[in-house]
Amino acid sequence: MRKAYSSTEQIHNWWNLMQSRQATSVYAVKDRDIYRLRAFSENKKKCGEISLGLKDKRFAQRIAISLAVSIDENTPVAVINKYIDHLEMHRKACQSGKHILTSLAQSAKHNIQTIKSRLYAHLLPFCQKRHITDILDMFRREVIRAYLDYLKETQAISDTARSIMATTLTFLRWFDGKQEVCRMDTKFYTEIRGWRGYFGNSRKRPKLFLTSEHIRTILHYDYTDDRIKAMFLIPLVCGVRYNELINLKWRDLNQDKGNMNVMVAKGGTYRTCQLPCFIQDFLKEVRNSRRSGTLPGDYLFTEYDRSRDLTIYKTILKEITGESSSDMASNCLRRSGCNFIEKYRHGLGDLQLGHSTCTRITYRSYIDGNDYQEVNDFWDAFYSGKLTSASIMGKSSLNPEAKPSNLIDFSHIDTEVG
Repeated sequence: MRKAYSSTEQIHNWWNLMQSRQATSVYAVKDRDIYRLRAFSENKKKCGEISLGLKDKRFAQRIAISLAVSIDENTPVAVINKYIDHLEMHRKACQSGKHILTSLAQSAKHNIQTIKSRLYAHLLPFCQKRHITDILDMFRREVIRAYLDYLKETQAISDTARSIMATTLTFLRWFDGKQEVCRMDTKFYTEIRGWRGYFGNSRKRPKLFLTSEHIRTILHYDYTDDRIKAMFLIPLVCGVRYNELINLKWRDLNQDKGNMNVMVAKGGTYRTCQLPCFIQDFLKEVRNSRRSGTLPGDYLFTEYDRSRDLTIYKTILKEITGESSSDMASNCLRRSGCNFIEKYRHGLGDLQLGHSTCTRITYRSYIDGNDYQEVNDFWDAFYSGKLTSASIMGKSSLNPEAKPSNLIDFSHIDTEVG
């Protein structure tokens, strides 16, 4: 029976996969009368193998040697592995140092795995397709433009392509910063300018923003129970996601510092959020009204149901705004709260969303926590009526004329600017 031979392309694809598994050496091994290639990591752990379908020992060894020679410190695989090791090392160093609360230190391991998978699944295949054996070639303008075209062809979802490109550029900046000669010159940036828009700006679910009057209505709405009230107020004011809200416990509240610890944030990370006085007072009333479920390790609220709660979000927000959209959920509240506070004071909204890219303000807040006081003061002033809606400039896409039926009468609140 004739043995199947592995093609050159199959062998190179296999070797790229083995290198992504930290393989550093490859050997030609005889299995019965057929030779196979086996790859091993630096600590001699087997990464995988492939059959060559060859009986000639010298030819099999020649293939193994040719693959081993391809291991160079500037190959895309080698540089990516160094970048991942750098992220892991920096994360571990932050965990034991004075920056223990930085976002990278608190990032779960799978966050780094996400970066790794993006580079392996998209950058490496592109390099193989273009026969790029030196990562320095990625700093040529025609190559980076070809990479943009490659992502646009292979990624149907524009947001996904933008995320992959952002990860790639961050990786290239890291590598460029370690070189004696900087390659990311003005011409390079000019060539890739506008790369975000290159993938298209259309969204199947357009983002909607609440007006200041809608926000005031939400703050004083007559909710049927405290859990539903928390579902609206905490995402809007504190910037907490729905998945973060359902994991909040009483011990996570820090009233002395005016913030709350979100131990299970997006992507398994940790962060802190603002906690204005009127939210603290609301939660105190909730705790005092209970006979159980108030221990430090207890959840703030239970009995969450994603499908049911999504219906509640859409129903109440439609009553308040007069519009219906699939975007009407906790993210709409978070985004609107951030947009609202940004109109009042540029920069404060960075605290609202807790995105990894919001480093300018959030990094300071990890150091002294003073920024949370500014945000808390803003929300307390607006809730009490000391800050008028007219003082917050900006337009909204929602209908400001819609009036819900079950509103608490707060016309008596003083609306003069304090």
